[in-house]
Amino acid sequence: MTSMADFVRRWAATALIAAIACVTNSAQSVRGPESDLAKIEDEWIQARLKGDVTYLERLYAPELRITGADGSVIERNTDIARFASGAIKPQSMEREDMRITVYGDAAVVIGRDNLKGSYNGVSGVGSVRFTHVDVRRDGRWQLVASQGTWVQAK
Repeated sequence: MTSMADFVRRWAATALIAAIACVTNSAQSVRGPESDLAKIEDEWIQARLKGDVTYLERLYAPELRITGADGSVIERNTDIARFASGAIKPQSMEREDMRITVYGDAAVVIGRDNLKGSYNGVSGVGSVRFTHVDVRRDGRWQLVASQGTWVQAK
């Protein structure tokens, strides 16, 4: 027969384990898919600024299509080649008003990028409102669609 003291010790140990589990689960929920996607968006900006083609090849899904601000459709390999060749040379990209919504293994990221750089040797400055669609495959997120619209200066 167990004593009351043994019972209290077991109950306290069980309560402590349960409390630790709750804290651990709570901390993990803070580092969820939204946090992962926000980090990926930051890394994507840095990769574009640095012309990091290796990162773009890993992030971009094979079927990625980008709808340009002018309505053109840009294939994955074309976008990567433009960075590799230096045809696209961003000097700065500042992100604002980003919102991330996760739908299981898919996510939509919207926001605004304030850009400065050059395209085919022509320099420019402007803001683009964007929508990105990401899909989680094999434990990682990949960009499957991107669309940008120039924001008119007011």
